[in-house]
Amino acid sequence: MHELFICNENNFHQIERTKGLAVVRFFASWCPPCRDSEALFNEFAEQLEHSVIVGSVNIDQSPVLTTRYEIWGLPSVLMFKDGQLIKRIVGGKSSEHYHHALTEVKDATLRGSEPGGV
Repeated sequence: MHELFICNENNFHQIERTKGLAVVRFFASWCPPCRDSEALFNEFAEQLEHSVIVGSVNIDQSPVLTTRYEIWGLPSVLMFKDGQLIKRIVGGKSSEHYHHALTEVKDATLRGSEPGGV
């Protein structure tokens, strides 16, 4: 099983500074859609390469992160490439949906990474 990184306001900088891919799920224990979709997200996470960081944020324990990343719907999955937020997925989705989204993130060109970029 892929190791799940429990994120909070004290360690989220590791996601923001990572080189490569990171996927972080924002959830709440009282949220029925979060509970219903947890198994699908875990299935997706188990299929990922070990180089991809997979994290989880409990919004009740990390209100600053929840506000910083404008989490309004639950669950929310944020996908980062080289520390930059590239994709946001709100609501429970299938493992295939997450894989497709991660492929888009892998192929994304980061701002400023091309010659002449900002």
